Amino acid sequence: MKIYYNILIAALLIAVSLVVTTGCDYDVVQPLWYEDYTEPASPVITAIEPANAANPGINYITIYGENFGGVPDINGIYFGTTPVEIDQKSETMISVRRPNLVTDSCTVKVVSDSAFLVAKFETPYRIDEVIKRYGSFVENAVLKVVAVDAAENLYVVEEFSRYVQKVAPNGDKTLVGTASRAPTDASIGPDGNLYLAGNNRAIDFVNVSTGEVSQWTRLPSGKVVKYCDFDNDGYFYSGGRRTDIVVVPFDLSATPTTSGFYDNEEIYGLRFYDGYLYVISGPLSGTDPLKIYKHAISAGGSVGEQELVLDFNDLGDFSSRIVTSFAVTSNGTIFLATNSVDPLLIVNPNTRSADMFYKNIVPAYCKHMYWGNGSYTYIITGDTDLGEEWTVYRVDMGYAVANP
Repeated sequence: MKIYYNILIAALLIAVSLVVTTGCDYDVVQPLWYEDYTEPASPVITAIEPANAANPGINYITIYGENFGGVPDINGIYFGTTPVEIDQKSETMISVRRPNLVTDSCTVKVVSDSAFLVAKFETPYRIDEVIKRYGSFVENAVLKVVAVDAAENLYVVEEFSRYVQKVAPNGDKTLVGTASRAPTDASIGPDGNLYLAGNNRAIDFVNVSTGEVSQWTRLPSGKVVKYCDFDNDGYFYSGGRRTDIVVVPFDLSATPTTSGFYDNEEIYGLRFYDGYLYVISGPLSGTDPLKIYKHAISAGGSVGEQELVLDFNDLGDFSSRIVTSFAVTSNGTIFLATNSVDPLLIVNPNTRSADMFYKNIVPAYCKHMYWGNGSYTYIITGDTDLGEEWTVYRVDMGYAVANP
């Protein structure tokens, strides 16, 4: 009986075991080592635009290819060993800002965060120099204005000493003279000498050959001007707060006239180019952004109608920047110098758009800018309160001449 009972128990255990092993379907994930490995597609570079080199004036470089989806936004693109800032990307295109790099030859690399292989462009790429320190201003003295004559001689006026320094194209620096006051703007006259506006009615004259400094003219009562420029016929244009545009013939043969357009506004800059006087102006109070207008200039320094070129309202995050100087190029592009970390802005008036120019390349806080006779512009950068060194840089903008 006992044997029979043990056999019965054993039979029941076997039956239960069969039910458990055959009636249950376990949901178990297949181990990875049983699966075939699929290697992620590696990025491939097929072309770079501009090809071969980033010449002066190039703000962005575009890389074309395949499998760019896994490229990270940071440290994904290298020119040599220098990482660059990605502006936009897709599976087949990556646009990057010009790197802060000067080299005759470097390898462009695209690094994916998933693929094993790094894409390298076989053709060496060149990055041209676009900025260099100029004039050996190593004393860290506060610099106010800069101007350039037809022979590409540079004139820089210091604020506190009021020294007028000349830097020849070969780099030689000489002391020309001492200005009567710290200027707010400067312009080269048709005689090749330096003319200074200084938030005053008096316009000063610096004879760059003898160093003599004198008052060229004194504007009418209430015309305290800060900005100035000459046209091709020698007419002098200036403006400030509630001054309107004041026009003076170079030979001082006639009484200064005004345009009638800016009586109740403040002028923040003016430059003559290609038959037009460009003016930056804004309201006397309030927070409304600035505007840029242009006026056709006819015989006798006559100022034509006001034409809107740019409303700073259209510039988004750039609309509130403090503009210190500006220039207009041969294709209508406008460059703004601003008192900001990335100080140069390139503006397209047709599309009402702006962008930082040479970002992370041009030093911070531009206080004054003056375009020379070719593609070079000269800028004063620095800020005592923020610990930024004062100096002058020559920047190759890659654009045609902006001054007459």
